[in-house]
Amino acid sequence: MAIYQEVAETLEQEIRRNLSCGDYLPSEAELAKRFSINRHTLRRAVDQLVDAGMLLRQRGKGTLVVEHSVEYNIGARARFSESLKAMGHTSCAEVIGRRVLVADERLSHSSGIPAGTPILQVDTLRSMDGRPVNLISHYLRRDAFPGLETSYEGGSLHAHIENNHGVKLLRQQALIGTTLPSQREAELLQYPRHMPLLVVKSNNVRAGTGEVLEYSVSRGRGDSFEFRIQPSITDLPTGEPTP
Repeated sequence: MAIYQEVAETLEQEIRRNLSCGDYLPSEAELAKRFSINRHTLRRAVDQLVDAGMLLRQRGKGTLVVEHSVEYNIGARARFSESLKAMGHTSCAEVIGRRVLVADERLSHSSGIPAGTPILQVDTLRSMDGRPVNLISHYLRRDAFPGLETSYEGGSLHAHIENNHGVKLLRQQALIGTTLPSQREAELLQYPRHMPLLVVKSNNVRAGTGEVLEYSVSRGRGDSFEFRIQPSITDLPTGEPTP
């Protein structure tokens, strides 16, 4: 086995034992001195762990410990619980807050729900394989789902709505961005405050009518997800091949 491979194996074991996501490796100079190797050999060892998705180089900051991300589909019918189950992961959704409010102009502009509409806000904490990875704030038209504030206690919210209210919700559009976590978000997600969250703002409509019934804001750990955009086949121009 080449020296850089031996160093990579040792680093991997030490990272798994002693470091967490968001921690930085010691400097190249420190590591090269410790292993009694030159920097070129050390970089090859670190490259191996970068390629494996365990480390991320950040210009001007150092080499960051990350976790292998999961590819998540952003499509009309994608559900968090079902998507993770299909990939062999376990998932859990815990209700961490709920309240009744009235849609103001800002929420109306973002969601398409008329201002003045009674709204049920449900906040959930989603976990994957026992690890918290996602916070979602759901803003639902209260008149469309009577009794939801007491009947929903966790699990897939959209499955609960379909099973108990006979309404299938589809994602009409999504806006994707990033933000740094607040102190509370960092604590709930067990995530460093200097690491970005992936934010997905979705408008969800009633299947068949297109009426907006839900607006959701998802804040996911940036080290846990990659998004795959899946446009509907009906959105593609006819007669033109897909890339």
